[in-house]
Amino acid sequence: MSDFPQQPVSPREFVEEVVPALFADVRLDEAERGIDLRIGLVLRGDEGGEWTLHFVAGELGIASGRHHDAELTVVQRVEDWRTALWEGRPGLVADAVARVAESGPEALRPSVAPRGGAEGDPLRGVSDLRGLIELIISERGGEEWRIAVLLGPGAIPETPQATILLGAEQAEAIRSGDLHPLEALITGQLRLEGDLGLILQLQALAMNASMSRSAPRRGS
Repeated sequence: MSDFPQQPVSPREFVEEVVPALFADVRLDEAERGIDLRIGLVLRGDEGGEWTLHFVAGELGIASGRHHDAELTVVQRVEDWRTALWEGRPGLVADAVARVAESGPEALRPSVAPRGGAEGDPLRGVSDLRGLIELIISERGGEEWRIAVLLGPGAIPETPQATILLGAEQAEAIRSGDLHPLEALITGQLRLEGDLGLILQLQALAMNASMSRSAPRRGS
């Protein structure tokens, strides 16, 4: 079984070597093999680059450059990417990394049904969304951890259509369950700027995906 690297590696090595090795160990069922999804990855800064991850027919293909038809594109600075993967910050993201490190490649298992399949398919509706959403977590000392997700194909906008702003302490409280996101929003501990409709649509899709993950797997 392939292991998650304990020490930082370059973005190129991680995307082109580590990710395929981890994915190769995942056993997919028939529904998961029906997924056809392109995800773009843009890492900016020293050693950065652009890639397209194409999940299709149970296989993962990785190509240099971002495909213009990518349905989702993750945009991030290299330093923020490294912080999340190897420094455990912010905890909201580091939890997912820890699951891969502790549980192995099964943590990468797609949790969705194929397009045109089950009614609870969380991919349904993603292709209808358009816009760049950025999450900014303000850390102590004035530093900011950022990640942006472009929904839909096309060029990456210079500025996001919607922004989610959150402090590090509030992010940790949400992660631990001590603070509900809705409470954080009402009390001003979480702020939304820009196209709020886009954020609400994405939230609805995330809830659908969460329900899909919690549903019994076929044949189990």
